[in-house]
Amino acid sequence: MKVREGSQSKGPKSHLHTALLVAAFAAFVPVLTSEARAGAASELDEVMAAFTARTGARLVFARAEVPADAGFDVMLELGAARRLAAARLALGEAAKYPQGYLGAMGLRTIGIYAGLAARKGDGFRPWSERLGGYRYFGQWDGEQTIVAAYYSDEQLLLTLHHEVFHHVDATVDGARAPAHSSADDRRFNAAIAGDQRYPAAAISAQDLAALRQRSGGVVLEDVVSAYTAKSAGEDQAETARHLMAHLPDALVQVATRPELAGSQRLLHVLDQYAHATADGPDVAWLVDVALARASARGHSQRSFEDRVAANAAALRARLAPRDDDRVFTVWGSEDAQGVNHTLRGDIARFGGVARSLRRAAGDAGARVVLARGLTEDLRLLARYRRYIASRWSISPGTEQAFTTARDELVAGIKDGDPAAAQRLGQADWAALAELGDDPERDNPYLHKVEEEISDPALRLAIRRVQPAAVRLGGGSGVNLTRTGTILTAAHVVDAQGKRFVVEFPDGTAVQAVVVAIDHRLDLAVLAVEEGGGALPWAPLATSAPARGSTVVAIGQPGTRTPGGEPTGYQPWHVSVGQIRGTRGEPLGEQSLGGTKHDAWTYWGHSGSPLFDEHGRIVALHNSWDSSNAMRHAVRHEAILQFLAGHDVD
Repeated sequence: MKVREGSQSKGPKSHLHTALLVAAFAAFVPVLTSEARAGAASELDEVMAAFTARTGARLVFARAEVPADAGFDVMLELGAARRLAAARLALGEAAKYPQGYLGAMGLRTIGIYAGLAARKGDGFRPWSERLGGYRYFGQWDGEQTIVAAYYSDEQLLLTLHHEVFHHVDATVDGARAPAHSSADDRRFNAAIAGDQRYPAAAISAQDLAALRQRSGGVVLEDVVSAYTAKSAGEDQAETARHLMAHLPDALVQVATRPELAGSQRLLHVLDQYAHATADGPDVAWLVDVALARASARGHSQRSFEDRVAANAAALRARLAPRDDDRVFTVWGSEDAQGVNHTLRGDIARFGGVARSLRRAAGDAGARVVLARGLTEDLRLLARYRRYIASRWSISPGTEQAFTTARDELVAGIKDGDPAAAQRLGQADWAALAELGDDPERDNPYLHKVEEEISDPALRLAIRRVQPAAVRLGGGSGVNLTRTGTILTAAHVVDAQGKRFVVEFPDGTAVQAVVVAIDHRLDLAVLAVEEGGGALPWAPLATSAPARGSTVVAIGQPGTRTPGGEPTGYQPWHVSVGQIRGTRGEPLGEQSLGGTKHDAWTYWGHSGSPLFDEHGRIVALHNSWDSSNAMRHAVRHEAILQFLAGHDVD
């Protein structure tokens, strides 16, 4: 149902009066020639077919094309010109959802009409003299049909998003889940009250800057309208239509101001959209939509790392782990048969995330990123099961839900790391729950990340990639692939063909040879010789960092001063700074690197990766300016050009 429009007016008139009003309204419909009607019908058919191809749902305009219980006492049909206008609006707005999303969650029919009215009011609808009833904007029938009135262009779009969300709100992983509603409402209210807040959405600094350029400064501080007082379901549907109407503003808000009650409303709605189907529109998808870079094939590869991180954050937010993942929030309650359908739905989310991300992982690099992300999800799932098993007996049906979700995660891990998938697939639940409990046992330098970085999200991102930072010769570097592709500064290795011992933080040492070098760009690549095994690696960012964005440098301080005195410095030093700007041409000479930053470095840091807030390499430190102490790094554009020119994936 829709937003309240003013106060309730006087009661219904006679049926004769209603019939006269309908006839009078019809008299104002433009008269079209037969040729014009044929042309309009042809174009309308094309738009309607495109709508079905895009959404998986039918667009209809006749009263007889929707079920009787989906209708109203008054349903005025649109004329040909208005039908075409409505269809165009609906098709354009459908692009905000992934291909086939509406059909995938069971929504079959969307009917659009000139007016909707009921002769019985509910206290929220105004009486309409023209319609002869209490005027409605739209309605979802609780099954598979939506009807919407077309009073104005803007109103129609808001109505469609509002009613679509009612269906989203009752659907989990493509299946209708009526038992989900009450637990979902409690989760929604808990988020707003501050008892169980959602974390800020993970959006890169570059994307936030682009979103701000498109935003209008709209901030949802609390509720969307007075109509939200009707129920938690209507509150969420109103929030959904606000989100879709103010997408850039809403995305900036959920990434930067999560403490607002309005932000928690938006974050909850985003979680519902993402989990209504196995490939629902998550934050990364909607960022692509807002920046006009979404495609019909699905989620863009450009933001794949963001999407993996956002899905992991959403799973954790739903379960709300505390005390080092030993205490969780369990939503829902058992029905008369002893089944907690909400709990099973939460378990199924893990499998849904894995299936969705597997479809979106377009290349080998993305699949390796996926394997790492799903390994963390698998550990979370195992710890969730451990918590439940410590308090309740797990029914066979719920145990099967856990097993199915685990199998989906392992299948996704196998795409990027078959050896790890085989090991994890054979492990029992207890072993899976203990994954990574003592990472510093093998990596004694990992604590430096915790000591230097206080922000939890940034700390987690850098912990993931710190194992890929290396030292070689008298400098630093970073590994780009699991088989060993070491990126460093040219002046660290000096010449092609030279061999080095490359050391990783966990003590692994491998032999590598310089296979590509460019002294003008101050870049070099070494290939690890056979026998290195599966090595930790870090991904490259897809775009250059913005001025003011946060970066983290991990490198090797020299063990001695230029005069030969011991420094006492420890390797794999971590420092946080910002991008301070650029100099020169992106692909120009880089002996004094073209990216300026202020992360602290020492002698020996040449070749150190600069990571962004998602743990992606955005530049490579190589120098400092003795005239002003500014640090410099080889530009991101130069790194991509160099790697592409030497056929390094």
